[in-house]
Amino acid sequence: MKKVLLASAMIMMSMFSFAQLGLGVKGAVTMSNITTNVSDYKEAAKTGYQLGAFVRVGDKWHLQPEVYFSLKNGQFNFDITEIDPGNLNTVTKSVNYTTSLNTIDIPVLLGYTLIDPPLMNIRLQAGPVASIVTNKSFKIEVDGVEQTVDDNEGDIFKDLNWGLQVGAGVDFLMFTVDLRYELGLSNIYDKPEGATEDQTYKNNVFFLSVGWKIL
Repeated sequence: MKKVLLASAMIMMSMFSFAQLGLGVKGAVTMSNITTNVSDYKEAAKTGYQLGAFVRVGDKWHLQPEVYFSLKNGQFNFDITEIDPGNLNTVTKSVNYTTSLNTIDIPVLLGYTLIDPPLMNIRLQAGPVASIVTNKSFKIEVDGVEQTVDDNEGDIFKDLNWGLQVGAGVDFLMFTVDLRYELGLSNIYDKPEGATEDQTYKNNVFFLSVGWKIL
């Protein structure tokens, strides 16, 4: 099995070594949504952005590694019930929990060009992406009033997550446009020591990017 994998890798390297090489920069508007298995939470998508660069190796079949800085936001809305100490009546309050994750994303995409006229091409791409979390920030509001957030709140999310990107793109002259969906594969929740609940949080992202091909 190892010999087969090694031979396949050598064949791919030899194919790409004689292939076209492209380089470019890109920016994207994103719509991210952190999904969870907590039944009381109502999920809400939030906008974000991406900035980075890509390399494309190949022609009809191509390999496209990328690296970019990304801001991914997510929001949960839920209600809590408390006892009013003044009259001992129950009071229901609305809670908004918003999280923002700054990540360095490194996708490696395998692509196939469907249509390739002289000035424009249409392609499909898919591949894994690693997200390295560089910063975490949180905001909690109860009935519209912002609350103090514990400095250790960010510890409940992991620093490395995995996803799968699929999408389509169009190249026109020196410009490139991509529409993709990133499916979160790993649970970004890092269960605290001593916690008993098994919560699952996954980061899913739609994004539309526009790039400029330098080469």
